[in-house]
Amino acid sequence: MKQLNEKVAIVTGAGQGIGKGIALCLAKRGVKVIATGRRLEPIEQTIAEIKALGGEGFTMTCDSADRARVDEVVKAAAEKYGTVDVVVNNAQAIVPSAPVEETTYENMLKAWQSGVIGALNYMQAAFPYMKAQHEGRIINFASATGMFGIAGQLAYGSNKEAIRGMTKIAAKEWGQYGICVNVVLPGAESPAAKAWAQKFPEEYAKQVNLNPMKRFGDPENDIAPVVAFLAGPDSCYYSGQSVIVDGANSIMP
Repeated sequence: MKQLNEKVAIVTGAGQGIGKGIALCLAKRGVKVIATGRRLEPIEQTIAEIKALGGEGFTMTCDSADRARVDEVVKAAAEKYGTVDVVVNNAQAIVPSAPVEETTYENMLKAWQSGVIGALNYMQAAFPYMKAQHEGRIINFASATGMFGIAGQLAYGSNKEAIRGMTKIAAKEWGQYGICVNVVLPGAESPAAKAWAQKFPEEYAKQVNLNPMKRFGDPENDIAPVVAFLAGPDSCYYSGQSVIVDGANSIMP
């Protein structure tokens, strides 16, 4: 079984926030990182920081909803490094809040294409490599928004719950191949959270105060180490689980 520092990981949405934190955290642990995102400049900055730390990796622009491009990313990773060991499906388009009766088809489609469909694209593209080596890690991302049903978040929340369902089914089917599939539900100081804080400072302060630790998580120091565990050898018998990382703000019954 490979040690973490022997692995190759694709991290989607790696140009900012949680994705960038994960990419940096894994790279510091010796993982070769392929950073993807829709915009080139942010992911190039992530890889530049990784290389400045002595790490290794490269960038490829990719919309996770574009299956042909996803196949190109996975193929490029395998051609350069021999395989793909880890896929971190962090990328997700954010759509406007709206009540159920006003949620548009366009926003539902955008949320689902960038989320559950994008994650599935990477899972299916990486599967042959993981199956062949009888080892792999898929780490998807969901949200308490869907798990606990936050009003006004139909498109985003329903998509995130679909990702949890897909994770459980894939874990059941792919366990025989040594592939562990888990989902992380983070409570982090992401760019989206910061933008929300600027727009609604009082509500932001209220939510921070409700958190038992009185803060939101740092992407690299709080969220990413949990992802590193899920990507490594110590999680080889841990699969199909929803891991909430939000400082005890949300506790699953």
